[in-house]
Amino acid sequence: MRSTPVARSRGDLRVLDVRDDLSRVTRTNGEIVGYVDRVDVAGGTAYRARRYVAVERRFVELPNVWSADDAVDCLRWG
Repeated sequence: MRSTPVARSRGDLRVLDVRDDLSRVTRTNGEIVGYVDRVDVAGGTAYRARRYVAVERRFVELPNVWSADDAVDCLRWG
């Protein structure tokens, strides 16, 4: 049985784990900002943020970074 995932906050954003390797990032009002996923790369694990562009109904992939917090910050500040 899976327990209900707990959302955590980073600044004005909420981060909810969807899977072990994927997190949804939303504003406090529920608006989806994007997703952060874990990516295996040579030399370790990186994290990729994908920003949701609502008016275009698509995701924009941002550069890989070395921590999940940095990936969320890319969505937060980018």
